[in-house]
Amino acid sequence: MMRLLSTTVHPLELLAVAIAMPTLFADTSAAALSCQNIVLPIEDGATYKGLVRNEDYRFSVVIPPYKTGWGVREPAPFHGFIVFLDGKGQYREGHSCIDLHVGVRVVLPEDDSERAMAHTVEKPVTVGNRKGLEIIERETLGGRPFLVATVHLDLPIASGGSDYVSVTLISPADKYAVNRKIFDKFLSDLSFW
Repeated sequence: MMRLLSTTVHPLELLAVAIAMPTLFADTSAAALSCQNIVLPIEDGATYKGLVRNEDYRFSVVIPPYKTGWGVREPAPFHGFIVFLDGKGQYREGHSCIDLHVGVRVVLPEDDSERAMAHTVEKPVTVGNRKGLEIIERETLGGRPFLVATVHLDLPIASGGSDYVSVTLISPADKYAVNRKIFDKFLSDLSFW
């Protein structure tokens, strides 16, 4: 198992990591990842609009127009946000969303998660000014087909370790083409330094 840690671990943050990790096996209702169960942020947490810059993880991105990024509230440290794409993009509204998650990657010698991912088919993709890998999975939630696209990349840091970024699109299959355009624009707007 891979352990994802930040320099300051807060109980809300540990729960967020547990909730935000995408499933590895598709087509199961019990393990289906949805916009409702991926989130830990609460309605009165941090909100983001327009251009978002983060100096700790050295990135910037643009929230889609007329939408809000919802993050956790203080004192939990920043580890990303979720943007709901349905309707007016209000908190936990609809079934389509983009989840951006960042953190410090810590892989211990006994971790075998790299081998567990070996069976998945990853496609190289461009993420702003970097390259990442994408996995697209099919899931069923309440009898409705969903597509879950997860893009991940490592960001090497001076200490020899790496930060990680994962960006996940969750969309009903019948809305995937429209939501994929928003997701691709979101990915192209990511910039790392």
